[in-house]
Amino acid sequence: MAPASISIAIHLPRVLQGVNDFRKSGKFRKQVAPMTETRKTANRTLASDAYALIRDNIRTGAFRPGERLRFADLQALCVMSVTPVREALVRLTAEGFTTLDDHRGYTVASLSLAELRDITANRQLCEGEALRLSIEKGEEDWEARLVAAHHMLARIPQGREDMPSAMRDDWEDRHQAFHYALISGCGSPILQEVCTNLFTRADRYRRISVSVTGSARDVAAEHRLLLQLALDRDAFGAVAALRAHYQRTADALETFFGNDS
Repeated sequence: MAPASISIAIHLPRVLQGVNDFRKSGKFRKQVAPMTETRKTANRTLASDAYALIRDNIRTGAFRPGERLRFADLQALCVMSVTPVREALVRLTAEGFTTLDDHRGYTVASLSLAELRDITANRQLCEGEALRLSIEKGEEDWEARLVAAHHMLARIPQGREDMPSAMRDDWEDRHQAFHYALISGCGSPILQEVCTNLFTRADRYRRISVSVTGSARDVAAEHRLLLQLALDRDAFGAVAALRAHYQRTADALETFFGNDS
């Protein structure tokens, strides 16, 4: 009998050729590709989870404006490796929630009266046009989405029971859905995306405005007016009401920030 080492040497070229043939075949690609896609999907899911968790901590004020965000702390918070946390921060920076500095790294984006005014003006412009187009083009399914979204929004109060001056997260979700429904019939996905980004940028300011205005402002009545004007197909009145709706938030925060910006 030939020694084992000699036997392996004899058969090795044939084995290597078989492996090479298998790698070139579609079978190899079919078996490897699903594993690769699964891994990519898992990474995307983790990054999305990290994004949502960090964003919520910024929105609620747990992470203060200007606060430095250290990877070690965020990994502990999210219970994740650094890769999905980094992907989440890149997305948050693109949306204006965080900033990246060569020396300090990632920090929570600051709030300013100048940015608030800029966001408000662009929301009035872009969402006003999207609402006008929705009233012009929207059909019965748009009306149905709008009525349903308002019904869900009107069923719960804006403030928390334990702290009325703090916004409820589920109310904000329904509030967002209502404003999206208002413009969902405009027929322009790009315009809707711009409006969505502006709505997100305004989120932290909106939460502060709740504590500033308190019960002095009837936001529910403002939403009812928007609904009625949209259903009446009164484009001029609806756009004017929407602009006033956003301006009231900005005006309330003018005092909060002061007029020195």
